[in-house]
Amino acid sequence: MNLRGTTIRNWAERLGKYGLINSITLFLNQKRDRIYRLRYRGTSFLLRGRSVDFHVFNSIFGQGEYDFDIGFVPEVIVDAGAYTGFSAIYFHRRFPQATIIAVEPEASNFGLLVKNSGPFGNIHPLRAGVYGRDTVLSIKDKGVDKYAFSLRVSEESEDSVPGYTVTRLMKEFGLARIDILKMDIEGAEHSVFMNQPEEWLPSVRMVIAEVHEHLHSGVRELITEKLSDAGFKIYWRGENLIASRPQTEDTTARN
Repeated sequence: MNLRGTTIRNWAERLGKYGLINSITLFLNQKRDRIYRLRYRGTSFLLRGRSVDFHVFNSIFGQGEYDFDIGFVPEVIVDAGAYTGFSAIYFHRRFPQATIIAVEPEASNFGLLVKNSGPFGNIHPLRAGVYGRDTVLSIKDKGVDKYAFSLRVSEESEDSVPGYTVTRLMKEFGLARIDILKMDIEGAEHSVFMNQPEEWLPSVRMVIAEVHEHLHSGVRELITEKLSDAGFKIYWRGENLIASRPQTEDTTARN
């Protein structure tokens, strides 16, 4: 592998996508243990050096992770596993009238989520975890990168957060429906779909989920079965499962 050629190509791509000032900022800060700022298309983002923050940012804004046809204009979006707010801000920029509930359990991620989403009144950060039952959760593997934290049921403590079912989340925010439920919750999707998803799936129009088969063997089959039984049409785009209802069902669900 020509590492030098790959590095030059990567930086050329960044220069083309993000411009000279941002590229210099990335060069100076990515390998330093510090918080730095990128300004992209009129929005300011805080990122951490020596982390996967830019990788996550680039997958969403540079590589177009969610750049596919939704087929409708969503009014309510739940971003479960919102990390530091990149996906929530992406959805806000694309659907500026939507109410976005951004759920993130890890403290440092949540702190940046609050700061990054601060200018946008329709993004509502919630420090919690989405889970299959209402419970108390804590970070299971604190030694991994901040994007890969998974959760476990625990006793209440200073580091714990509430675990919300989708049903409870809807009640807490007074949601009659969820137009897009985006989930990147590092294995907790197994608990979510193991515990009576039929209670809330009729109120959901589209699911976008990263499925972590390596954390729970069989979870991919479980989720596709539950979604298919609930009338969703499923396809895969990269690492994400995309499940949506046929248009006739969408219309019925809104009435």
